[in-house]
Amino acid sequence: MSAWFKDESFPVLLESAVQIAWDYLRRAGEIDDPVEAHHFLIEKVAFMISQGQHNRLVLSNRAISAFQQYKRARTIELSLISR
Repeated sequence: MSAWFKDESFPVLLESAVQIAWDYLRRAGEIDDPVEAHHFLIEKVAFMISQGQHNRLVLSNRAISAFQQYKRARTIELSLISR
C-alpha cells in the first residue's frame, strides 16, 4: 500500500470511491432510482473501507459490480412477483 492512502481520511476516500462508481453507473444508464443507488454505493464502500480496503479504484469497481448484481437480482425478483 502506498503512503498516500494512509493520509486519505475516511470521508474523502468514501466520497471519492462513491463518485467514481456513481459516474460510471450513470453514464452506463444503470441508475433507475438515484436515492437507492446512492445509499447502496455508500453502504458498500463504507463496509469495504471498514474491512481494510483503501484503494479507491478497487472500492469503486467492487461497488459497481455489487450494484449491477443487486440490480439484476432485484429485476428477477420483481418479475417473479408480478407473475
